Amino acid sequence: MSADRGAPPTLARHGERVRIHVPSQADVPPYRRAVLASQERLRPWNPVNPGDLAYHLRMQSEVHRTFLIRALESTGNHDIVGKVNVTNIVRGRALAATLGYDSYDPYAGTGLFTEGLRLVVDLAFDAPPWGMGLHRIEASTQPGNTRSAGVLRALGFLPRGDWPGFLWLGDATGRDAWRDHITYGVMREQWPAPPYAARVPARPALLLLVPTAQQVQVPRPLALARAAAVELGVSVVRDDEESDPSGSQLQRCLGDAVSGVVVLSAREPQRLLDRVFDAGFSSPVVAALASIAGAADIVRLALQARAGAGVSDP
Repeated sequence: MSADRGAPPTLARHGERVRIHVPSQADVPPYRRAVLASQERLRPWNPVNPGDLAYHLRMQSEVHRTFLIRALESTGNHDIVGKVNVTNIVRGRALAATLGYDSYDPYAGTGLFTEGLRLVVDLAFDAPPWGMGLHRIEASTQPGNTRSAGVLRALGFLPRGDWPGFLWLGDATGRDAWRDHITYGVMREQWPAPPYAARVPARPALLLLVPTAQQVQVPRPLALARAAAVELGVSVVRDDEESDPSGSQLQRCLGDAVSGVVVLSAREPQRLLDRVFDAGFSSPVVAALASIAGAADIVRLALQARAGAGVSDP
């Protein structure tokens, strides 16, 4: 919904169920309550700091704008649906910015945050003085943060690229590391953009069998498994049946292998296949590691695994 052109120019919008505005000091207490109520859900993906609104208030400028999304009908002890930073704003010939955002309980999952983020993008693309006059907006999410990616797809943001080690962030356990991200973006001439469903990637699976569990840790089998993984562009899972007789750890690793997998295993073939099928792989290729004589065999098996997953190679 566009701003009233007869009203004084302010960076604010009203929608059907939410409104957005630039925060003030009066918003600090409800913001703190919103973050505290959502910290367990947010912590695996973003830093949690109930006091950081004061920082963003100090940072408000032509290169950093913060917006709060407020529910028109509140639930619980606050009405803050989410916070959106439009930051790293570049003027000149780029007119570009990056979005950073959090949604807050109890409103997460209700669609209110998506409505509010749409209003923020409307405002960012709108011409001054009622908007920010931007041409391109991007946002990045970690690969496992499917809810965040779903919000961006709902607004028509398209994938722009993968960035290994993109941001230094903690996880749910507090362990900091450089986290991979996928960047999405949209341009003014594409807005409003149509939503689209998630692309379900092909998941090739190559199961390499060795006679004993000890060989799962031996350098040559590992080297061959890694060469096959490089050919497929997937990860290697070493299935140590001695330490994981039930296969539960293997099952978790297979479930996390969203783009495919090479499994090096001494497990009985049918038991291994049962685990692979349970993890959603449809047509895994099984081969004895002893049958691999060199690079030509690795390429052949990789092509078979890709074909089994429905990938057409030229």
